[in-house]
Formats: sequence, structure tokens, C-alpha cells
Amino acid sequence: MIFLDNASTTKVCPTAYEVIKLVSEDLYYNPSALYGEALKVKNLIEGARRDIAVLLGADANEIYFTSCATESNNWAFERGIKNKKGNIVVSSSEHASVYEAAINQKSKGIDVRFAALNADGTVNEEDLFSKIDGNTSFVSIIHCSNETGAVNDIARLTKKIKQINPAILIHSDGVQAFIKCGARIKELGVDIYSTSAHKIGGLKGCGALFIKKGVNLAPFVSGGGQERGLRSGTENVPGILCFAEAAKRYKAHYDRKQIKEMRDYVIRELLPLGVIVNGTENAEAILSVSIPGIKAEVLQHMLSDKGVLIGLGSACSSRARNNRVLSALGRTSKEIEGSIRISFGIENNLDEVKAATEIIRSDIVTLRGNIR
Repeated sequence: MIFLDNASTTKVCPTAYEVIKLVSEDLYYNPSALYGEALKVKNLIEGARRDIAVLLGADANEIYFTSCATESNNWAFERGIKNKKGNIVVSSSEHASVYEAAINQKSKGIDVRFAALNADGTVNEEDLFSKIDGNTSFVSIIHCSNETGAVNDIARLTKKIKQINPAILIHSDGVQAFIKCGARIKELGVDIYSTSAHKIGGLKGCGALFIKKGVNLAPFVSGGGQERGLRSGTENVPGILCFAEAAKRYKAHYDRKQIKEMRDYVIRELLPLGVIVNGTENAEAILSVSIPGIKAEVLQHMLSDKGVLIGLGSACSSRARNNRVLSALGRTSKEIEGSIRISFGIENNLDEVKAATEIIRSDIVTLRGNIR
């Protein structure tokens, strides 16, 4: 199989299995227990916390482990919005977990404002800033779009937002940006930042939330007081340790130039077929294109039968009739119906991308011929 759906998940890093074996057979103890062996496990978790913090450019006491980025995003919205009479501003390119969290706040009577997008998939700054005022308490802007790969300049946006109202809490979904965009959290200036393990070679079921020192978020899960009392529940030791292991490996092997070379190759080969690139051509690990005259689901099945796996957009969203982000870019229903998402990771190489692209081209031509 040639796997080109890395934005949905990634292959677990090889050394993770050694970690799983260690904590399943030898160090399987509950980190909250008081005897020495349990303390060893607790120390391993704190080591992993430091590793993630270093990669983010944060302090270890600003990192809280969660079950996934969806939980992290919901934590940010449920506990970060304290002025229930104010308003919140969210970009129109958000992942489903942020969008639905915002809609949930709207159902509670909060004024939720969605900022429009530019043609390249980034948030429209003029519209964004026009929606922020003295009553805005919370802003959420995705760092790298999981649909188009468009990267928002979070550092610049955050600086301007804080100039408008320093009290605004700023959250960013950094799932597709962590490691890949290389930004340091202090430079971004955000208050809250979400990450996920399985997008960079870790296990599913583990994420982390950066909460800036001095930002007070109420506990999201009550119980035994784990994660310094803010997120209770027995720690997912294999997930946490594998997260740190995978993140370090991804950092060591991720070559932005090589990843972009693969993406650019696909674009060059598909453009003569009349495809439309959704978002910027300067993105890196994610490529979304609309292919006029075909149904993307049919193409996906054809490719799967030939050993090429691609996506149709976010795996967490229904694509039965529409795609919220592509609609915000102005794509028609027909263009959305023919849209695919190809995403690249450290396990891919240019040779297999070339082979996959030739199959994609051939299947597009076949589908169009059948339609005629």
C-alpha cells in the first residue's frame, strides 16, 4: 500500500513497540501509587512531558496530557470561555472538534462569530479583526488547516488580537502544525494550544494541551487529581511515552523541503487535467484538489483497489453532502463532490509518490471517459 492520508493518522513509530512492551510487562504500575516502582513510571511520564515541552518551546508545567486533540479543544472551549455575555471569534477553517465546540457554545446563548477565509485558505484578517471587539473573550484560529494545509501566521495574528484586547484568551488547534511548522510556542503568543500523538507516529488515544503559565482553566475531568488536578484519570502511560518517542523521531526525520517536493510533484502532474488546488500552493504536507467531472468517493475506491490510499478531507467530518471548509473557499457542490485530500509524512518518498500519481492520473481519465 502507498499511504497518502497522513493527515488522518500515521504509522506508529518503530521504537514505540519497545516502549509499550516495557510499560506493559515490566513497568505496568499505576503512576499514582506510592511505592518505588510506581514512582519510576511517574518519572517516565514527567520525562515525556519535558520532551514534548522542549519540542514546543514551552515549560514542562505548561503541558497537560489528554486522550486526544478533540478533548483538548473541548477543554479549551468549555473552560476558557468565562464571559458568558461576551462573544467568541472562530475561523471558518477549523477542524470539526473546534467547530462543534463553538456551535455548542452558541446553543448556550453565547455570541459566536465565524471569520471568513481568503482564497488561499488562510483566515481573512480584515474580517477577523472586524469581528473582535471589547466584549470578545475568546478567539480560536487553527494553525495549519487539516483540510487544505493552509498555515495561518498565528504569531502575527495573536499580536494584533492582544493589541485590540489583552484580556482575550487565544486558542489554536496545532494538530497538523506540531513539529511540521517548527514554530515555538512562545513566539506564537497563544494562551492554549492543542496537539495529537497519532498525527506524528504516536498511538491513537493521546494528546496534549499547552496552557500558558498564568492562564487559569478550571479542571476538565474531576477525580483523583492527576495532571496537577486539572485532568483527572489514570494516565495513559503507553500513549504518553510513545507520544514523546514519536515526536522526537518525527522531528529528526521531517524534512520540509522533501515533503514539499512530493506535494509539488503531484500538483504539476494533476494540473494539466484541470484540477483546482484548494488553498495555497505553498502549503507543505497537505494537498486538497477538486477534480471537475468525477465523484471523489468513486476515485478513492478505485485507488484503494490498486493499493493507493488517499483521503476525502477530514476523517472526523461527514462528507455526505458538503464540506464546510471548502464551501468557505467558495467551492461549488460539484467541486466539493470531486475533491480529494492527499497528505504526506516521513514514511513517504518521491518514488512512491510518482507511482501513486500516475495511477491517480490514469483513474481520473478512466472516470471521465466512463462519464462521457
